[in-house]
Amino acid sequence: MSIQLIPEKIVYGGYALAKYDNEVYLIENALPGELIEIEVYNKKKSVNFSKVTKIIEPSKDRVKSVCPHFNKCGGCDLLNYRYEKQIEQKENILKEQLRRIGHLNIETEKFEKSFNNLNYRNKMEFTFSKDENNNIVLGLNEKKSHKIINIEKCYIAPDYFNTIRNTVKEVVKELDIPIYDPKKRKGVLKHLVIKKSSKTNKLMIIIVTHTETLPKSRELKHLLLQKLNFDSLIHVMNSSDKVTLRGPYKTLFGEGILKENFDEFEYQIPPTSFFQINYDITEKILQYILEYIKTKNTSKDTLLDLYCGVGLFSLFYSPLFKHVTGVEYSKNSIKAAKSNLNINSIKNINFIAEDSLQYINQSIEKQKTFDYIIIDPPRSGLGVKAAEKISKMTKKTLIYISCDPSTLSRDLNILSQNGFKVDSIKGFDMFPNTHHIETCVLLSRKN
Repeated sequence: MSIQLIPEKIVYGGYALAKYDNEVYLIENALPGELIEIEVYNKKKSVNFSKVTKIIEPSKDRVKSVCPHFNKCGGCDLLNYRYEKQIEQKENILKEQLRRIGHLNIETEKFEKSFNNLNYRNKMEFTFSKDENNNIVLGLNEKKSHKIINIEKCYIAPDYFNTIRNTVKEVVKELDIPIYDPKKRKGVLKHLVIKKSSKTNKLMIIIVTHTETLPKSRELKHLLLQKLNFDSLIHVMNSSDKVTLRGPYKTLFGEGILKENFDEFEYQIPPTSFFQINYDITEKILQYILEYIKTKNTSKDTLLDLYCGVGLFSLFYSPLFKHVTGVEYSKNSIKAAKSNLNINSIKNINFIAEDSLQYINQSIEKQKTFDYIIIDPPRSGLGVKAAEKISKMTKKTLIYISCDPSTLSRDLNILSQNGFKVDSIKGFDMFPNTHHIETCVLLSRKN
């Protein structure tokens, strides 16, 4: 059955929301204010997940997507929406999540746009697969599916990433290297990951396999060097299907690391370590926090950096503190963080390879506290118990960086009940043309 609706707004998840006959409709590829005809494909209680079958009166803010894969690919969900309106909707989503989930009716700072809304990613993860005709596919997940669709060009990645991906696909086909089948858990090639340094323009190609060996690795390296310009070629051995970049790795060509710079600080980033994907926005977040800390007298204070990765925040803010502790689960990242200490001649940081939640529990048991704490957790956030414990550990200021406004709002509600107030909150468009929102919150202990 087809229904005609006019969506009210974009909600978190990238859907357009409309209400009709006391039910809610979440609609793919629809925009606020346009008259559309929809079809429901999944109903959960009073929420109807729907797709557009006809656009009767399009929104004036609807633009033609530059990407031919847009309607199928799950990489972007707002590429057909004028960028200024994306920012407006994301700012509204952040405020709504804070109010509805966090019960916080607070003003937010002006939402920060990305300098580039295309070609902005410095990392892309593509998946190898086979189609129904047994042809090699190298691309991204189809929307709401585990099926991989072949990508010729991704517009949110640097142009040369597309050349690399298409060339790797050709070479793999030429060498007839087996493709991994996740259903049978057999085969070799799982992923192609491409990383780039924004400051030096160095390129790293990472081949992820299910097996410990990469068949015909010498021939692969030789052909890629003939056809492409890149600085490192890495083989990652990963038997897990849950995470793309995990496991031991071998450098097949080049230095095997990327280098990035923010202000006077240099960071070495190993192949499997996390690093922010949008340089411009990362720089703006660093400066936003820096301006806040500079208003305080922190020279005798301690800083704890949880989920610290290769030490981005720890190093950047170390000159402002007496001592800094960085905690990260990944041993490879901590090894890189310690190398970054030496590269930057910093003496007042101690990096610890440990799960951040476990470190929180141990600190509570020992009644250990810090003047300032920075947290940049995964999408799941802290959770109620960890948020309560963080409150007890923080003497003065808590800085919370989040990539999910719903879990952030939940955690802020707990923190506000445990002695903290929000001094400032600001959204950053780390992921243009997608529904994702990066947020930085500056909290201080209530007097």
